[in-house]
Amino acid sequence: MKMKKKFLSVLLSAAMVVSLCACGSKTTAETSENASTEEEGTTTSETTATTQTASTGLKGHFSIYHFHEEDGSGTSKAFWDAAKKFQEANPDVQIDYIFADANNYQEKLTTYMAGDELADVWLTKGDMLPTFADGGLIQSADQYISKDTDWSSQYVDGAFTDSTYDDKQWGVPFQMQANCVGVYNQAIFEECGIDEWPETWTELLADCEKIKAAGYTPIGMGNKDQWLAESAVFNTYAYKYVDQDWFNSLANNQGAKFTDEKFVKALDGFQNIAQYFNSDMNSIDQDEMYSLYYNKKCAMFFNGAWSIGTMIANCPEEILESTHVGLMPAVEGEAGTKFDTAAGAGWNYVINSKLQGDDLTACLAFLKAVTTGEYADDALSQGFISAAKTTDACDMSSLDPLFSEYYELAATMNNNSIFDCVLPAEVGSGVLYADTQQLISNSMTAEEMAADCQSAMEANYER
Repeated sequence: MKMKKKFLSVLLSAAMVVSLCACGSKTTAETSENASTEEEGTTTSETTATTQTASTGLKGHFSIYHFHEEDGSGTSKAFWDAAKKFQEANPDVQIDYIFADANNYQEKLTTYMAGDELADVWLTKGDMLPTFADGGLIQSADQYISKDTDWSSQYVDGAFTDSTYDDKQWGVPFQMQANCVGVYNQAIFEECGIDEWPETWTELLADCEKIKAAGYTPIGMGNKDQWLAESAVFNTYAYKYVDQDWFNSLANNQGAKFTDEKFVKALDGFQNIAQYFNSDMNSIDQDEMYSLYYNKKCAMFFNGAWSIGTMIANCPEEILESTHVGLMPAVEGEAGTKFDTAAGAGWNYVINSKLQGDDLTACLAFLKAVTTGEYADDALSQGFISAAKTTDACDMSSLDPLFSEYYELAATMNNNSIFDCVLPAEVGSGVLYADTQQLISNSMTAEEMAADCQSAMEANYER
């Protein structure tokens, strides 16, 4: 019997959570236009091309709600580079950019949805697709992409996994990255008598003891916003115990449950590793966690691949020179390997169902420009792997050494579904986030969390 996700429960749960699945770090400075958007809520900044160029014939007007900082790095910089080139080439297209800080993005998106004030294009995760699709708020992107072979052929395999719902590809992906990679200071490791990144979980625990004895926090954690511990760390740790088939069964209500013994063991193991996090792990955010690392307060941290670009852009040179990356170690006796990693596109652009005519045509051309072609090359040079294939013009020799390390690791990963990008929002970005925060603070047992998550999962479906 097919299970249908409840529209209302997903809508309400989205209003309660803020999610950063596969998002970059927030910067401290914003442009005056973006600051105005933040303060006034629905104000938009209108951008028109000033460079005199030959018109492509495109015309139209559309708005886009996004979290790409104009002074950001990685995919944010690649987005703005591509967007500005598009506007220079298309002076008759007017685009309203509506910005929200990544930490407030989803909360504001829910507000726009409740007020029937959605933009023409916005970014969303897979867990919200049922809400938008079942509510008739978006139109599928594949009906347009599939007709343009130059566009459709540019995406890598698996790019549309996180934007697929009810056998339709609703979104346009712009990134493909791991939600978890280990980042560590080799100099601190050597000071503590550790020669290399651990291959097994037992070795990791032993290394943590050595680091702790030397006066450092072994593993930095900034879980104030709830998403980091679950989405960027536990999700991959869980795949040391469960596999993709188990997750597919869970997501499709085909037998697997959160209360299964192997998942409870994963929760129990993760609760144990939390003893090596900083004591204020639930009181500081991602950026404050980075500061711990920059100031040599912690020896390592686990986070999404977006942290590589952040390290390259913001890490003090002395620390950056000693920074390296590794895969999360395997747990002895369990089925998963060090290569099993939660990864995917995460966020995707979706198109308002009301957009049509010249406005829609211009919008589609824009989305092609900011997700494929030169954008892919630019994103790679910024330390991000996009959802599109790089062009022949891409200079791999120019990559930053740290990103080159990650790039080699990424090629060895077995990509698995990101929990909070696939499961219903009430579960993935709701109960899982909140309960993981309680789990690592020892306010909830593994068994209690498993039962709570399973109850939320079952409540989200109707027969």
